[in-house]
Amino acid sequence: MSNIIVTGGDAGLGKEIVDFLNADGHNVLSYDLKQGYDVLDPDPFLVGNFKVDVLINCAGINKINWLENVAEADWDAVMDVNVKGIFKMSQAFLPRLIERKGTIVNIVSNAAHMPMRCSAAYNASKGAALILTKQLARELTNKGVTVFSVSPNKLAGTEMSNSIDQQVVQTRGWSLEEAQRYQLAGLLTGEETPPEAVAEFIAFLLQDKAHHRYLSGCDLPYGA
Repeated sequence: MSNIIVTGGDAGLGKEIVDFLNADGHNVLSYDLKQGYDVLDPDPFLVGNFKVDVLINCAGINKINWLENVAEADWDAVMDVNVKGIFKMSQAFLPRLIERKGTIVNIVSNAAHMPMRCSAAYNASKGAALILTKQLARELTNKGVTVFSVSPNKLAGTEMSNSIDQQVVQTRGWSLEEAQRYQLAGLLTGEETPPEAVAEFIAFLLQDKAHHRYLSGCDLPYGA
């Protein structure tokens, strides 16, 4: 079994990933602000001592607003967590990952593939996270490190999904019901994706290296 770090592992999709990986017998560390861990400031003790086989960059935030109302501080916060966090964590744990011929999994988003109203910062951050995944794969695959990403659509019942609904209400002047109808109308299945389904899929891929080694550089959309 593997030693795995999951950023943002105390809530939402990150928590589901942690739970599924724990159930599979892996040694999983939830790297979350609630535990005092910051993706922008990798913990030096863990960097020096945790023999990580898999790094899952799942931490993310979202700030919704019309372009003319986007505050620079909000833009910076989204880009920092969603992009720089991947860079900082991957760079910090890179020597261990190379040593153990490990894996980096970045949780991106369907926002990397399509523009959305009131979402300039988030979409830009996820587009950057996508190309960063491909860049890491280009640089690290020949060193034995597999790098790929998973891009879920809107997830059901997570803190971020609920926050998005509330932010849509505020920016559009809609009711919560109108916001939810709008969100669902763009989904082929007419429903949000259960985070546990995405987590189970990721856990399957991480059963062993053979399940994902040929995914390096790939982005896997999940949800319809």
